[in-house]
Amino acid sequence: MPVVMPPTGSPAVSDEDLLNLYNEILDDLRSDRNQVDDLLSSFVEMVINEGDGSSASKEALVNLAKLKSDIASSKGKVADLMTSLRLKDRQISKISANQTNNITITDRRNLLEAINKIKKKEETNELD
Repeated sequence: MPVVMPPTGSPAVSDEDLLNLYNEILDDLRSDRNQVDDLLSSFVEMVINEGDGSSASKEALVNLAKLKSDIASSKGKVADLMTSLRLKDRQISKISANQTNNITITDRRNLLEAINKIKKKEETNELD
């Protein structure tokens, strides 16, 4: 039997606010990616064409490439969050339609009383 705690109020952040924040993050990631692409192409040209083969230049090149892949990973995380938000909207009706025999617990004492009642019913059913 599922036990449902009463809701504590409205969520602190609405789904629309989250969606706007995700879109803003994606826009920032896109602009950062463009900047990293420009820097990476400049660095590759400098290292290959101008022959600057120092270890510091190679390390900076590797760090820029890593930053570029991190941006792609961040986009994936935002997409995952957006997908979970979308799935949550679709599953609300399923969740509310499938719930039966719920006990609403307002405090700890009610929870303990509900557990004791269930135990007593089980014990009497076993004795019969």
